[in-house]
Amino acid sequence: MRRQSAKRSARRKIAFLVDGDKEKLLVEALARKVVARHRPVSEPRFATIRCGGTPREGLFSVVELMLTKNYQRFFILFGTGSNRKQRISSMVSEIQAPLVRLRLMDMVSVIPLVPSIESWVLADEEAIGQAGGTHLPEELPRGREQLEALLGELLGGWGPKEQKRMARSLDPERIRAKDASFDAFVRGLLAALETRVLSAAEQGSAVP
Repeated sequence: MRRQSAKRSARRKIAFLVDGDKEKLLVEALARKVVARHRPVSEPRFATIRCGGTPREGLFSVVELMLTKNYQRFFILFGTGSNRKQRISSMVSEIQAPLVRLRLMDMVSVIPLVPSIESWVLADEEAIGQAGGTHLPEELPRGREQLEALLGELLGGWGPKEQKRMARSLDPERIRAKDASFDAFVRGLLAALETRVLSAAEQGSAVP
C-alpha cells in the first residue's frame, strides 16, 4: 500500500492552457503519444484548461489556481493568427510579463502556434495523405482561416470527426522534423518528465 502511494505521489502533474476544444483534443493526443514513445519512469497526470477569450496577460491567474492543485509544470499554447515575428513576440511578452514578476517562468513554457494548431497537423504530410488520400500543395497558405479551409478540402471537412481521425494518425516525430513550435513543445514536455530528448536536427532525421 505504501509503495502504491509513493508511486502516485511521484507522478508529474502537468497542465496545458489552450484556446479551445480543437486544441485540447490535439495537444492531449500528441502529448500522450510522446509519453508512450519515451516511457518516463512514472506516468504523468495531464489537465487541459480551455482559455479561449481569456486576456493573454491574465493567463497567469490560471497558472496560480493550478498551483494550488499541486500542478508543477505548465504549457501555454495559443494560436497567433499571424506569421509576423514582431506581432508574435509582442503576444509572448504579454503572457510572460506577469509570470516573470511572480517568478513562475521556470515552471511555464509559452508555445505560440504559428499561426494555429493546424500548422502542427499540416506538418505531418504522411498522416494527411493517409487520411485524405491526397497530397499537400507545394506552397501552403499562411493565415489561420486559410489553413482550416485547406484541411477541410483535404479531409472532406475539419470538424470534430476529422480532428479525432487526425489525432489518431499524427506522428510526433514527423511533426517535430517540420514544425519548430512543436519541437519546442516536445522538448519542454520531456524536460518536465525529466527525460532527455534530442532535437530533430540532433537526430539527423526524426522521421522513422
